[in-house]
Amino acid sequence: MNKLFLGLLFFCLVMPLFAETKEELDIKHKELLEEYNREKNKLLIPKFSGAIILPEKLDLNTASYEEIKSLPITSEQAEDIFDYRFFHQFFKSIYDLREIESIDQVTLNKLKPLVSVSHYKDKDEAAQRRDEIYYLIERLGSNEGLQEGMSDVWEDYLMTPRNINKLTFSDILNLPNVSAIDVAAIINRRAIGDTISSYRDLRHSPGISYYGAKNIRHYVYYKEQPVTRKMFVDYQMKYNDSPYPDDALEMFKESMIRYEGSSSEPSTPEIKKQSYWGFFNMESDRASMLNKLRIRYLNEWKAGCIFNTSKGEENIFKKDNEDILKDSKFYVGYEKELDLLGRNFLKIYAGNYRATFGEGLVMENTDFYSPRKTGYGFNKRITGIIPDISRTQEYALRGIALDWKRDNLNAVFFLSKDEKDAVVYDSNNNGKLDDDDDVLSYITMTRRFTDDELESAEEYFNDYPNNYNAVDIAPRKDALKEQIIGGHLEYSPFIGTHIGMTGYEAVYNRDFVVPETDELKHLLISDPEYAEEKWKITDNEISALYSTRSDEIGDRDYRRVYGFDWRTVLNNTSIQGEYAELEVDGSIFKIGDDPKAIIVSAYTQFENLYFLSMYRDYDLEFDNPYHRSFSESERFDDTVFEKLTYALNNTLLTDMYLNSAQPSAEKGIYFETRYQFSRYFTITKAYLDIWERKSDARRGIRFQGKLEFKPIHQIRLRGRYKHQIKRYDDDQDRGKSQADEYELGFLFYLSNFDKIILGYVYGTVLQPPYLSILSNPAQAGAPDMAQASTLGNGDMVYVGYTHNFNKNLKVIGAFSFWQGHGVSFWDFEDIELDFDQEDRGFKFWFNVHSRISSNLFLSIKYKYKQFMTREYEFRDYNDIPDEGEYYFQRVERKENILRLQLDWKF
Repeated sequence: MNKLFLGLLFFCLVMPLFAETKEELDIKHKELLEEYNREKNKLLIPKFSGAIILPEKLDLNTASYEEIKSLPITSEQAEDIFDYRFFHQFFKSIYDLREIESIDQVTLNKLKPLVSVSHYKDKDEAAQRRDEIYYLIERLGSNEGLQEGMSDVWEDYLMTPRNINKLTFSDILNLPNVSAIDVAAIINRRAIGDTISSYRDLRHSPGISYYGAKNIRHYVYYKEQPVTRKMFVDYQMKYNDSPYPDDALEMFKESMIRYEGSSSEPSTPEIKKQSYWGFFNMESDRASMLNKLRIRYLNEWKAGCIFNTSKGEENIFKKDNEDILKDSKFYVGYEKELDLLGRNFLKIYAGNYRATFGEGLVMENTDFYSPRKTGYGFNKRITGIIPDISRTQEYALRGIALDWKRDNLNAVFFLSKDEKDAVVYDSNNNGKLDDDDDVLSYITMTRRFTDDELESAEEYFNDYPNNYNAVDIAPRKDALKEQIIGGHLEYSPFIGTHIGMTGYEAVYNRDFVVPETDELKHLLISDPEYAEEKWKITDNEISALYSTRSDEIGDRDYRRVYGFDWRTVLNNTSIQGEYAELEVDGSIFKIGDDPKAIIVSAYTQFENLYFLSMYRDYDLEFDNPYHRSFSESERFDDTVFEKLTYALNNTLLTDMYLNSAQPSAEKGIYFETRYQFSRYFTITKAYLDIWERKSDARRGIRFQGKLEFKPIHQIRLRGRYKHQIKRYDDDQDRGKSQADEYELGFLFYLSNFDKIILGYVYGTVLQPPYLSILSNPAQAGAPDMAQASTLGNGDMVYVGYTHNFNKNLKVIGAFSFWQGHGVSFWDFEDIELDFDQEDRGFKFWFNVHSRISSNLFLSIKYKYKQFMTREYEFRDYNDIPDEGEYYFQRVERKENILRLQLDWKF
């Protein structure tokens, strides 16, 4: 592998440097020729009046139609020359003119001294378009997580743009970074019969913003284009040997053995096998590997598949055929504009698809959570039905979907049947986990162990000497069969306004049952004392999970969620929202008698300013697994799933929090703006969020502002300030904390699109008080008292750079050094985020982007990270051990990470 990597790296780095493309030689030749002609014309100017300046020859391969008409030929002959070049081929020599019927030898002799033929490269339209928008394709191809599936759709529209004069409101709105106000401006202009004929024409549409027009331009045409290519194939391969995240490492390494008066110490090999990490020897877990293929015929017939092997799992191609089919994803689709009683647009997809409607309260199926997802800018949603071969596994929909729309009406129907991973517990008390046991919840596992693997580990832990922790609850792969039927109906009475209804019913093959609180906390926490002491009010979010069987609702086998959404555009303001309910024991015809959620927002747009305000309120019992709307934190934040890994009956339950995709139950108001208030100063983004967490009524506030100063285009000075308080209304509460972060950065744009970034970050965290030891141990019976709050501070210095060797090869990288002292930092690394939460450390990384040929792209990222951390922590704060240290000694860790991505487009 190392030799292969080194050889591949050498090929990608060296070949683009020395192998100049024919295009580059052509450009250099043309530049030299122009310079030669200029110099030659200067030499031909005599030093007396009345001098004759010889004109340059007209290049037949680059001349416009008007320029060709200026030659001493007829209009018919000029049009024939232009058509030959446009529809047939470029001129290889001047004698190719004789292939045109209207050009005889006399005309050719007359044109010889007046025209020339430059070098050319015969490219198809797709190759030329890839050249023009390479930077956009590169950016979309590297997207992961939330926008992974949407990027495929946007890339298709980049390669085969559609006629903006025929697109519906939702078609344009689904393009990246386009607001409903921009779309309404376009549709209103078309409604009065004014056709948009160019980008300049688009830009001057009344009501459209500069950024809206700019973001649309690469995805559309302005008139029907001749079809020069019909078939498109995209293949992508990704290799990633990144280690597990720190929180997942703690989960896997945490011991599953709870001793009960053991008189003898186990041997070292046994100690190593007390956790899932040691039992499965996860130190040697293999890297992840993804293979994705998409095939498209025009913009009508589409097909694709993905084979993803997550970190540590068995290679998908080594599984039997049934498992390959279950663990892979695929789709076949057809999209067509139909002329039937007016213009109609039809989509039909079979296989895996993504369904998103409104603000994401009822349906948006993805495994990935995004905080503060507004639906604007880079948090865009593509509403409706699109194909899905992303890495989403748990909440994937597999079946058939139909999406039909016309200018004022949209109807969607979808049907899905799939198996889901779930948390199963011993509900029948037979001492084992089997198919008759009930389900607690869905779960997205960091590593998808097979049931045989999990059962073997659980048997080993249960039989371990002096272990009182018998595993009664565990995740299981494909434990739940889910069948969904759903739909969406939307009507638009006039431009910019719509009201829609969405709903789905999920039917299950086994019951979701959440035990009563007393039983639940002892099920999740093995130690009876811990179960009573550590179960907090925030754990109400676990107790509020949905049950299909209870005293209130009886026994059912389904979950129903329904709601309605709306939007209206008034001048330069767009108002939208969604309301949804989870059916429990109320009536479908009565609003407010079931667990509910609502979100309403208003977006106002000016040329240099936008302002977004948003209100949301989600009930604690609104447990919709496909809910993905705006929130500050994900579900199960601050519950035992996050805070009590070491005491859980099964440490793998921590994945309930780590990989939660649902928003937390909360109520709050959010404001966001961007404002360029002078030529030199821009508030690039500022937001304020004030919210209350429903589980414990904790109130929080978060503010962040970014300011950019641009004295000249090549230099930017950037400042950022973040302030966050949790439990701001009670200074004496243990849960109160405050974090502040300051950042100053300098950005320098150099020649050839190179740039350098220098930055410094300083952060402080005011930690809450903890009950750790007696305040006065000498005094008998002295009560426990909270220690004073502690202030932690840390800082980070970073240098980032981008260097373009030529248009086919560039490298992006950075260096950073930090001192944590209880403060953590988020660091954006080109295509991914890294969370630096260790005491101190440094890292460097670089990402080489190589365009090996016009349709072959390679990205190689290497990162080295070295830091100090605590491998284990002693967590019984109130029990000081008789011997040994209070904590394990800090250890140094080193990480070498390699990511490789190959894209082949033809």
